Amino acid sequence: MEIHSGGLIILPVSQRELTRQFRVLRQTLSMHTMLKDRYKKLAVTIDIILLACAVVFCVTTFASDDVFSLMGLSAENVSFILGVASILAFFVSLVTLRVGWKGKAALHREAEQKLTNALQLFRELRRDDGTWPQDRSSDLHRAYWEAMKNTIDIPEKKFVGLKSRHLRKVQISKMLDDLHGCPVFILRLILLYRSIKKILRRPASTQKKIKNESSQ
Repeated sequence: MEIHSGGLIILPVSQRELTRQFRVLRQTLSMHTMLKDRYKKLAVTIDIILLACAVVFCVTTFASDDVFSLMGLSAENVSFILGVASILAFFVSLVTLRVGWKGKAALHREAEQKLTNALQLFRELRRDDGTWPQDRSSDLHRAYWEAMKNTIDIPEKKFVGLKSRHLRKVQISKMLDDLHGCPVFILRLILLYRSIKKILRRPASTQKKIKNESSQ
């Protein structure tokens, strides 16, 4: 038990709760990293499209008709290409203002850093048996909540997909520890087969369990 200024009493956190917080930190960090990379790729794609349109504008402005003739382009073709590039640049600019992928990538990168710092504290204090010192439990608990409440939330509609992707990554990583030379796509197929097999067997086992409980 710790007593802070103002008479606030903080009770020690159980090992079970610390284990849960450690797992949630790892999972949430993985989700933010995936979202950061996704939004960053989308933002880079937008930049490349705008850059390509800018190149088209420069070429059509400064190149002579002879250059286009050597390329097999008529004045009508050049005018059409310029029009398409203008429309595309305008549309992409509107999309950029609407979705704000660069800003979202920055927010998830900030969340990634805060969660990494909290996770580092958990890893530094973790014992060989997977537990944490009880006298530091409040520090770990505080680091967990400060990291979780001061970061952007995971979009609810993306949560399940991101969690599934994270758990697959964890399982494939464990499989790689035993099967170093196996291609990743083979491990993914094996994991998919095991998961489908397990879920197909679950209804039968569940019915058997219910039947046994009702007979007792």
